[in-house]
Amino acid sequence: MTELELRVAATNATFARFNGQTFVLGSMDCARMAAFHLKQMGFKPSLLKGGAYSTPVGARRALKKLGVSSLAEIMDQHFPRWNARAEARTGDICCVPGLGGMGDAMQIVLHRNHVFGPHEGVFAELVAIEPGIAWRVV
Repeated sequence: MTELELRVAATNATFARFNGQTFVLGSMDCARMAAFHLKQMGFKPSLLKGGAYSTPVGARRALKKLGVSSLAEIMDQHFPRWNARAEARTGDICCVPGLGGMGDAMQIVLHRNHVFGPHEGVFAELVAIEPGIAWRVV
């Protein structure tokens, strides 16, 4: 399987698992989505090693257990960062500011300027209009 085929297969699996699902902090959120996606790409994600959480305070506490203050810091530890999201490929992970002071909102790059992630309480395909950062999942 070529790298592109792996990226497309992992992205399709992530899309199939999360599309249309309701956002639930701690069980169906962007950190869980990113971890699932990384697992599909063949990585052992450390995003979830901070423990269980179900509130914004609990999520921040879980990040603190990992020695970071944001999901972006975890991604920076493992993958090269692209400050121009236009360079991201299918299957890369990108990040925009979350709503309500929640920190980072992780998204999966689908194609061109389309990403997949939570929006208004549900996971969906989105048009990426907000500049953000991306990581090359390699």
